[in-house]
Amino acid sequence: MMHSLFSAVSGLRTHQIRMDVLGNNIANVNTLAFKRGRANFSEVLGRQMVGGDGGLRGTLGNGTYAASIQQAWSQGSFEYTNIASDLALAGDGFFLADGGNGHTLLTRAGNFLFDAEGRLVTQGGLPIQGWPVQNDGSVNLGALQDVRIDFDATSSPTETSTATVAGNLSADAEIGDTQTVSSVVYDNQGQAHTLVVTLEKTAEDEWTVTQAELAGYPDAEPPVPPTPLGGVGTVFQFDTDGTLIAPDPAEATFTGIYPNSNGDDVNVTFAFGGMTQFGGSTTAAVTEQDGLPAGELMGYGFDQEGRLILNFTNGEQRAVAQLAIGTVNNPSGLEQFGDNFYGTTVGSGSLLIGRAGQEINTTVNSGALEMSNVDLATEFTDLIVTQRGYQASARVITTSDELLQELVQLKR
Repeated sequence: MMHSLFSAVSGLRTHQIRMDVLGNNIANVNTLAFKRGRANFSEVLGRQMVGGDGGLRGTLGNGTYAASIQQAWSQGSFEYTNIASDLALAGDGFFLADGGNGHTLLTRAGNFLFDAEGRLVTQGGLPIQGWPVQNDGSVNLGALQDVRIDFDATSSPTETSTATVAGNLSADAEIGDTQTVSSVVYDNQGQAHTLVVTLEKTAEDEWTVTQAELAGYPDAEPPVPPTPLGGVGTVFQFDTDGTLIAPDPAEATFTGIYPNSNGDDVNVTFAFGGMTQFGGSTTAAVTEQDGLPAGELMGYGFDQEGRLILNFTNGEQRAVAQLAIGTVNNPSGLEQFGDNFYGTTVGSGSLLIGRAGQEINTTVNSGALEMSNVDLATEFTDLIVTQRGYQASARVITTSDELLQELVQLKR
């Protein structure tokens, strides 16, 4: 009789633990990147019933106990915030934060921000770890460093070396007709100039560069006249089907001196390989050129590999850092430290560090946060089941008490 009392008490205890886990899940339904817990029960082995012939007749259990509290590491849904420093991981892995004294903390809560020193930090001020990106775009996967942004960063000007021309030169043009194409080009100081090239139809299926000059500055004091450039005389020949067949490559290089104080040399190649000669209107124009003026920082963001990309007013985009992502073989073995942080243990295995989309199978989503994976419908259903289990265990105790009462009243 007493045996059933103690078994029922164990049921009360374990169901209370499960209720505590459910309460914690529900309390964290809106906690960033929270992973719901689950209480796992196991039976307590009791005494074995042995028959007279020594054969095993069964086992009388001693109740239950909470064997473990396991986290469910399923992906949480995303909340899109449009804040560039808010980051969410789609897939395995953790962001890495410097916890001080050589300790690396793991988190999936990506509500980060940049501090006054330009460091990417957690809400509590712990710096997020990664690697700097070199000027050539390479990453040295050495010692982890704080991910930083230079708010005073600028983009150096890039001198124009190539401009691409595409479109159509009308096959209906008469010999002697001309067509101009122009492009803004930049010198080595990032100053803009307009380069104008004149093409003349000099024979059937043939166009010749007859003039190239930097446009003048009539509003200057005194007015600056156009500056002639070298490179005139290139002949472009078209097949009868309108395709450009010569020269190969179909280029013309224009040289001279920019009309500015430093006397920078002009050396701009116009690539005409995208031109055709069909009937109809003339549409030939410069579609792109590779020069840039100087630029100032206008914004930033992270790509799916976790690279911090700076955006400048001149259109340049430059990667300056890359986030480090960590994984472990057994996330359920991680130690919880609170504030959405975890630490490795013997049970979790060693921390493996790499880059998103390369060494680590995950992607980084900028402007989004991972939400809790707690499902209230599931939690409330488990509440009902847990409550009934607790009530049933309590009913065993009261029923056993009534039986004991009957026992002691056998003799009056």
